Formats: sequence, C-alpha cells, structure tokens
Amino acid sequence: MLETVVAEGPEAVRPGLDRLRAPGPWAGFIGFEAGYALEPRLVPRAPPAGEPLLWFGRFAEDRAVAVETLLGDAPATVGAVVPGVARGEYDAQLARILALIAAGDIYQANLTFAATVAVGGHPLALYARLRAGSRAPYGALVFTGALWLLSFSPELFFRMDGRALLARPMKGTAARGADAADDAARAAALQADPKNRAENLMITDLLRNDLSRVGGDVRVPALFAVETYPTVLQMTSTVTATAHDGVTAADVLERLFPCGSVTGAPKIRAMEVIAEVEAGPRGAYTGSIGVISASGDAVFNVAIRTLVMAPGAATARLGLGSGIVADSDAADEWAECLAKSAFLARRGAPDLIETMRCEDGNLPDIEAHLARMAASAVFFGSVLDADAARNRVRAAVSDGISGRIRLIACSTGAIAVQVSPLPPAPAGAVAVALARLPVDPGDWRLRHKTGDRGFYDAARRAAGTGEVALVRADGWVTEGSYTNIFVERDDLLVTPPLALGLLPGVLRGRLINQGLAVEGMVTVADLAGGFYIGNALRGLMAARLA
Repeated sequence: MLETVVAEGPEAVRPGLDRLRAPGPWAGFIGFEAGYALEPRLVPRAPPAGEPLLWFGRFAEDRAVAVETLLGDAPATVGAVVPGVARGEYDAQLARILALIAAGDIYQANLTFAATVAVGGHPLALYARLRAGSRAPYGALVFTGALWLLSFSPELFFRMDGRALLARPMKGTAARGADAADDAARAAALQADPKNRAENLMITDLLRNDLSRVGGDVRVPALFAVETYPTVLQMTSTVTATAHDGVTAADVLERLFPCGSVTGAPKIRAMEVIAEVEAGPRGAYTGSIGVISASGDAVFNVAIRTLVMAPGAATARLGLGSGIVADSDAADEWAECLAKSAFLARRGAPDLIETMRCEDGNLPDIEAHLARMAASAVFFGSVLDADAARNRVRAAVSDGISGRIRLIACSTGAIAVQVSPLPPAPAGAVAVALARLPVDPGDWRLRHKTGDRGFYDAARRAAGTGEVALVRADGWVTEGSYTNIFVERDDLLVTPPLALGLLPGVLRGRLINQGLAVEGMVTVADLAGGFYIGNALRGLMAARLA
C-alpha cells in the first residue's frame, strides 16, 4: 500500500475525498456519519464516531486474486445475535418517527440499531465461512490495522464505468419461503405490497434526484424487481445516468453519500431525525465500501450485512435496520431487522441427494427425482445440469443392473453417482416408533433432500426401531425419517400435507397423481390400527406402531 487517507473527524472528510481524486487504485470505506460532514446544515448534528469516518488505501496495482487463496479453511464460529436495544426502547424510537411522519415532517426514515455477535477464529476464516452462505454480490473485506470490516452486502450503492452510472436502491424485504413455489408466492406478494412499493419508490426517486446532481439522462429501466438471497427476498430498482464531463468517482461519492436507501426522505431531514432518535453512531454500517480503479471506474456497496470487529475480539458489531413509513408496524419492523441477521446462521448451499430404484437397468422415477432436485437447486441457488446428471445415472446402470442409485449434486455443479444393492424387503409390518419432530416445522431441511439429514437419523437411532413417525408439537403426524406416511381412509390413502413441513416424496407424488392418495391431516390415533410407509426406493410397506 502506497499511502492511506484517514478522516478521524468531520473536518477531514472533504479533504479525504479530495485526495481520492488522485489516480488510484483506491480501496476502503466511508462511514455513515461522514455524511453529516458533507452537508453544512448537518455538521452540528454529527454524532461522535469512535471509528474513522473515512479510510482508504492507495495501492501499487489493481489486480484480481482468487479470494479462496487468501481465506484458507481455518475454523471459525458465529454465536447468537444479541440486539443492543431493548424491544421497548425500539418501539419508542419507532413511535417518534411515526409521529414525525404523521406531522408531515418526513415521509420515511431508516431506523437501525447495533447488535452484538459472539465470534471465534480469525476474521479471514470467519469471512470465508459466511461468504459462501450469503452469496453477497457486493461483499467486501477491509482491514485498517485497527479494524476489520466483513461485509456481505447485497446492495449496490453505485457503479461508474466510464461515464455510465448505475445505482440499485434496495427497499422491501420478505423472509424466504420453504420451497421454490413458496418463494414465488412470497416474491409476488412483496412486489405487490403497497407499503413496500411506496417505500421503494420514494428511495428510487431520491436516487434519481441525487444522480441528477452529477449526470444527465437519468432513467429507471427496472422498478420493483425482487431478488432472491439465501435467507431473504429483496426488492430493488435500477437507476441509470450519464455523468457530466469531468465528474470523477470521488465527486459521485461526495454528492450521493450516504445512499438514500439507508437514510429516508427527505434525505437531510431524515438524517437529522436519525441523529436524534438512534442510540448511537452507526459507524461503517450503512456507509459504503468500494474501490476506484486506476482508470477511474468505481464500484461501491451499501455497507449492510456488515460485521465490524477489532483484531482478536471475541465479539463483532452488526447493524440491523429497516425503513419506516406511515403504516409501519413495530412488530413487523423488528422481525424484519432480525431476519436480516439470518445470513450468519446459513452455511453454503448443501449437497442435494436423490436415491432411486433401478431394476434391470430401468429407472422408472428418474424424471421425478431430477425434477425434485432441480427445484431444490433453484431454491438454494446451486448449479445443476439436469441433462448431465441424467446421463451420469444412465451410464452407471447401462449394463442392466438392479440396485440402489444415489445421485449427489454439489452446489458447484459437481455430480457423483453411487450404486449399491437394493435393500431387502421387510419381513412383515415395519415397527415404527413415535418421535417428536426435532426441528421447527418451517426448517428448510424438511422440504429438500440434502446431505444435512443427521437429525432424521438421530431420531430413528434413539427410537431403536426400523422407522419413526415424526409428530409436531401440535399433534399432527408429518413423515418418517426416510419415508412418507399413509393411512387408509374411505378406500383412499391419506398422507400428511406438505404445508406441515415434510419432504415431497417421489412415491407420494406418484400415488397422488394416480388418484390413489390424497393429502389430509393425520393424528397419532390414526396410526393405531396400522398404516403404511413408503418411498420410491422401497415402495409401499405395511407398518405398525412399536
């Protein structure tokens, strides 16, 4: 690194930005409170920041490096997220903002708070662990010598390619669904929701106005697009412009910062409200991390989903927030904030698994298995070449064998096929023990066949029987550890509905499509007189309670 530019106080922010007009490459961050130094009306209201308001380094060269070569595979741990504000205090802050909105003082304000997260391991290892699971398109890693920033941001602040400017404000959040169909329904609901549309439109208009300060031909080519991330759905819009002659990336940063999506509208008044209402400075959170290349091109994120920690610290700071408008509900906004921390618990996309039956080289259910795997790949954002998978399976049974075929698809697109003997048919009814469903009914592992199935096996081992019938806390039976469950009722097989949280079994789907089975609620009492369990590998088997 050839030099560093650091602004410790408001008076050093503009000189620091001026230095960034020198040839790069530059890389670093600007903290949220630096925005108060860029507007004369806001300077007296600038909250004290205990961290640099701006930190950039100038480097000898601008080159791409495979991030995996830097991160390694050392262990790292992440603990629970502990909000730094009590729920009652948060509700009071939100009520103050709603009162200002009702009085016509502001239209929207972004309300945030800091949370504490217990962490273990080197920051590079922690970044490596969280990076795969977050799938953040604008992630960044910064070390100043005194501070680590680990950013897993999904939001672009602005990109500058020559004179072409692009901003992608993000407003509107919903939790992921249980499967691809649920995701699609939630995305449609998010896109149609009046509150989220109004919130997004306000910030899009704000960004249009901000971009008009540095360029012309301002357009909105995409409005209310919903993007899928591992734990949330996000609504974004796209704003483009053409920079005026002579405008540099530092000019754009100075005139647009902070991003309107993390302030509110009107922007300056919203920042005054934030300084009055929030418990303390945000620091790097909701600021921006970015690079300016030697050619002058630049890309800056909005520093959300960002951990801030000191070297060797056992905890990290995580900012969480949401946009408050007239019809915001405190419980909903609190839940949205916590949902935005869920990326910390998500690992990389799991391996997908399908186990199918082959008889004399015939694979009667292969298309159903591939369709289920493909749906899961869409949900997890995994790479899956269904044609390649089909060809690999067919090649493995080309000599007309009979056996158990296990297809494994990694998130990277790698495929493996394992062949083993068919399991023996049970002698008589399978003994099935009752077991409490060991995970929340909304857990995604219940709806997708992945390598993360240890809790199923543990339940069966603990029972000491051939199979278990999993029972929810409300008493409804869901499925077995490797089979679906069926009871006879009015000459039809009745199987628990997918909405209860269970795997869409291939045999189950076939029986329903053939009119031999229907969905219906099943209780423990329904199992007392005997029932059936089954999957595509073993078929339908008689069962009894142990």
